Amino acid sequence: MAYANTFRRSEIKYLLTAEKETELLRRISAFMREDSYSGQTISSLYCDSSDDILIRTSLDKPIYKEKLRLRAYGVPTDDSTVFLEIKKKFDGTVYKRRAELTCREAMELLDSGVYPEKEDYTDRQVLSEIEWLINRYSLKPRVALFYDRRAFFSEYDRELRLTLDSNVRFRTDGLDPRLGTNGKQIPGQPHSIMEIKTASGVPLELVSILSELELYPGSFSKYGAVYRSGLLSKNSSIRSEINV
Repeated sequence: MAYANTFRRSEIKYLLTAEKETELLRRISAFMREDSYSGQTISSLYCDSSDDILIRTSLDKPIYKEKLRLRAYGVPTDDSTVFLEIKKKFDGTVYKRRAELTCREAMELLDSGVYPEKEDYTDRQVLSEIEWLINRYSLKPRVALFYDRRAFFSEYDRELRLTLDSNVRFRTDGLDPRLGTNGKQIPGQPHSIMEIKTASGVPLELVSILSELELYPGSFSKYGAVYRSGLLSKNSSIRSEINV
């Protein structure tokens, strides 16, 4: 599966116990397959203002909200491809715009405001939008989140995806993703956080499984859980010795 850098879709979240996850996986095996990116640890570096305006606004569940994050897969090196993305949600629909950068480029941008030169029009446009958002809120890296992900796609609709995130941990210092994926466990997290991602709709076959297992949409913000727990350091910094 290729990564899409600009898209809109619905994302529905469910909170699963170990037993429900096992049964769900058994049932969806008839029509969903694990994709080639499954089994990786995902690193998400969230940016926010010094007074946490983006996460505070998000937790109020407004009709419109936005966030800026850096997404990496595994432990990146200087030259690894990462994604710097704006994620917006309006009236239940998610819109993503992201630029592909090397990890070195992304961290220089977030740390020092050095914007890379890009030939691709979409990357240039997204970087302009990112620059505007950073300047509007004075955004800086705030918290690094890591989690283990299994990812599935439908045999009938490659745009229908299902992900399972578990073992969610975080750091509020040493925020550079090149430092590894270790961190403290987020308190109160479920066994796994499932998301169904679709550009059209959830098929009846999957709806029936969710109904039979009594799985209903739930809410769990990884970044929000860190904020609510009072675990954000007011003096966190991305400046840390890299040893990878």
